[in-house]
Amino acid sequence: MQLVFSKMSGAGNDFIFLGPDYSAWIESAGLLARRLCQRKTSIGGDGLVIVEKRDRTVMHYYNSDGTRAAFCGNGARCLVLYCIEKGIEPNPFEFQSDWGRHTGKLAGGSPSVSVPMPEIIREVSLELEKAGFDGILVRSGVPHVIIRVDDVEGLDVRSLGRTIRFHHTFGEEGANVDFVQVAGRSRLKVRTYERGVEDETLACGSGCLAAGYLLWKQGIVPLRISVEVASGETLMVEIDEADQRVFLGGPAEIVYEGTIEVKELGNV
Repeated sequence: MQLVFSKMSGAGNDFIFLGPDYSAWIESAGLLARRLCQRKTSIGGDGLVIVEKRDRTVMHYYNSDGTRAAFCGNGARCLVLYCIEKGIEPNPFEFQSDWGRHTGKLAGGSPSVSVPMPEIIREVSLELEKAGFDGILVRSGVPHVIIRVDDVEGLDVRSLGRTIRFHHTFGEEGANVDFVQVAGRSRLKVRTYERGVEDETLACGSGCLAAGYLLWKQGIVPLRISVEVASGETLMVEIDEADQRVFLGGPAEIVYEGTIEVKELGNV
């Protein structure tokens, strides 16, 4: 079967999008994600998004390893751009993820999405073979351990992130790992190791949400925060205390579109 897809980028976080015509593939989406997200031998991407149209649009998100995730911040922003550009939804519109309901809008070519307030879970102390780290576990749809560092540039995020991601303190669920540098009164730098991708990604929207919210709660940053990610792009996190929502905005684009032939998925 030939699938018509869109390849999208949200500040460097890249995704494969399938429209509502492919809702029937949701049951096989884990296997499909593993096939399509393979770099060098397929389209390649950090994750797969299938857009389903019910009474409202529903976002189904799968990591590149085939695991389903409750939310993906940059994936959600890309969904906003995708749905408006394709005429699936007006601007703005509401949609559903496994985390909850969201409002998406497009302004000046930049899509933003609203999310519920993240949840601060607990402090963690991590003893590794060569170093120790203190962090705070935050759930912004998915679990993130936020670790403050003086400088994100010199870190071996891939090695450290993989070790921390599988640390026993997080149980079977594991956690995404975000190294966060305070770069100014309202500016952060964040580098993220993402579970399900099992590598550092060029951006992580839910990680920026978790980091921005946590540091705001700690009184370190104001309600509106700019976050520089590994791609060099900037995401904006804005906290609305009155409505108990957080907004994530930033660049996104449809990189290219095409078709790919998919044969039997088997046990990919």
